Amino acid sequence: MHTHTLLHQFMDIITGTVSITCLVMVMMLLIEFVNVSSSGHLLSKLQKRPYLQVLVASLLGLIPGCIGGFTIVSLYTHRLLSFGALVAGMISTFGDSAFLLFAMSPRTAPVLLGSLFGIALVAGVVTHLLFRNRPFYSDDPHTLEVHQGHEHGHGKAQLSWQNIKKMSFSRAILIFGLVLYLTALGTGAISHEHGSMPDMDNLENKEVVADCHDHCCEHDHHDEAAVAEHEEHHHLHGENLVFGILALITLLVVAFCSEHFLQEHLWEHVIKHHFMSVLLWTFGVLVALAVVNYFVDLEMLIANNRWVTWMLLFLALALGVIPESQPQFIWIYLYAAGVLPFSILLASSVVQDGHGALPLLAYSRKSFLMLKAANIAFGLLIGLAGMVLHF
Repeated sequence: MHTHTLLHQFMDIITGTVSITCLVMVMMLLIEFVNVSSSGHLLSKLQKRPYLQVLVASLLGLIPGCIGGFTIVSLYTHRLLSFGALVAGMISTFGDSAFLLFAMSPRTAPVLLGSLFGIALVAGVVTHLLFRNRPFYSDDPHTLEVHQGHEHGHGKAQLSWQNIKKMSFSRAILIFGLVLYLTALGTGAISHEHGSMPDMDNLENKEVVADCHDHCCEHDHHDEAAVAEHEEHHHLHGENLVFGILALITLLVVAFCSEHFLQEHLWEHVIKHHFMSVLLWTFGVLVALAVVNYFVDLEMLIANNRWVTWMLLFLALALGVIPESQPQFIWIYLYAAGVLPFSILLASSVVQDGHGALPLLAYSRKSFLMLKAANIAFGLLIGLAGMVLHF
């Protein structure tokens, strides 16, 4: 690997790590604000309604991109969602792959999302009934627990323009970090673009139409690739706009909240306990993915076995374990090319959740492993049903 390529890969990993970590922190800070501002009443209503949790998580998972997944994980780590709801939410989401699917197969996208929603509801209820007495939360008592309001209302956020005059070190650091993140999003210095896996842009051209080498077809493929790239950038800008709005809301909360809320909840509870953990785990996973990508040619692996339907199914389930959206691109390209049955795309989507579950590694490895085991089980059932029913 050339030094320039290696440096580019490393910068992609750094950018991805910063982007994911910032978004996770923004989601955690916002949930902390909503929870504490309502004295825990608004979100705590979910705790006693497990089936409502499954419904809410399944709906959140339908949000394209990783926002829904990050929100689900944040609610779970706050112990506001059961393990069954976590499974449901992660089944209904499949990360940034949703954007590519809408771009390449807009008729299939609603069908796939609707199917995932139905499967998520059933899987969430079944999982809750099986594991309702066996939660997989972290044993760390200081990790993301719901804070109750303190006496005399000191636990409230108490937003006021006068609070910004109390420019403590913690407030200054958070404001600076959020402004820097917003600036990076606005200028395009960072974006929620995950480039740690192989470039699949030409997979369809290589494997599906390998026999078409004439000049005209080559131009057609270049045109299709250009359109797909344009659509991907369009969705990417839209997603970054959503991230920017969330970060801006968080900036307003940080700037105008009470000093007690800032120190006790945002700084001590969220930043000090979770920032480095999420950052290091995210960086470690992305580095591992880059190393795997260097030694294993996933494109050739798919191409050499695409005629073996069973191999494709188990390979789709295995790749779905990777906390990364781009392995899902393989199945979307192959399905759009008409060489992959819908059942394998659906089974892969059941297991795949993009970067949504990545912060779960930093919170509880047991939760992450049990989540993936449950999703693989449901994905396998869907895949086997597809083999039998031929869909």
